[in-house]
Amino acid sequence: MGCCASTPSSSSSPYPTQGPNSSSRAAINTSQPQSQAAIQRPSTHASSHSNRHHQAPLAKHINKPLRLHVWRSTQPRVWTRKELDRERTEFFDTRVTGRPEVWQTIQQVLELLWSGGDEGDTDGGLGTAQQILDAADITIPTGDLATGGVYDSLGAHYSLPEYIVSDPENIAELPARNSNEDKNGEEAEDNLDADEILRRRQEKGKAVVNAEDLINIRVKVSDREETPLKVTISKEDNARIVALKILEEASLPLSRRIKIAYMGKIMDEDKTLAAQGWKQEHILNAWVF
Repeated sequence: MGCCASTPSSSSSPYPTQGPNSSSRAAINTSQPQSQAAIQRPSTHASSHSNRHHQAPLAKHINKPLRLHVWRSTQPRVWTRKELDRERTEFFDTRVTGRPEVWQTIQQVLELLWSGGDEGDTDGGLGTAQQILDAADITIPTGDLATGGVYDSLGAHYSLPEYIVSDPENIAELPARNSNEDKNGEEAEDNLDADEILRRRQEKGKAVVNAEDLINIRVKVSDREETPLKVTISKEDNARIVALKILEEASLPLSRRIKIAYMGKIMDEDKTLAAQGWKQEHILNAWVF
């Protein structure tokens, strides 16, 4: 009985261990892991591709030390001081791309370089300008602002023409005014900067204004922890003149520079405070350099 029971069980098994079907079953079984591996490979490739995609923007732009841009204008264009000043004002007033705070920093750096640096600087202001750019995370791939421009921390590019960056070596000098053009023998005010105009007017008593135009402003000066400074100005004073009056009221030397900020934005020095949205009850910030 036992022998008969065991024999049918072995011979009637639906999957005999030997025979023509065994190789087919092996092929089916071995093909399954290969199919699974084939499914997993695209996922691995996609993952590595995704990692490369996220790593690319992390690369920083090359940043070389700032250096002065030296150039000469060519015929027929001959630059004068008045033309350069006008072009530079229009350039920064008409920027519509990029971040406004980055343009303001670039303008601040250039104004420092245009003036030859602060008093006591022996490098034309390059050291101070470099510190300002580094603090704002602005990089210069060539070291020359007029060659290749600059990049901000987000990778946006800012291009600067050379006549914006520096004066040409062959800048044209305007002829002197004769007695018919200026009967008092005084230098024309349109050839002077705002600081010199203010000083001359104060010396000659021309700075007197209508009492109705005088207003008081409150200014928080960055170099001191005091209550806001009270300064009297004229409604018609532009921000450059206001900055000079703040310097005087704060007993700071004229070698220092002030930038006036309102609502987180540096104010345009050629415009009045009211023209830039300032309200008299609001406190201004004065950043001392």
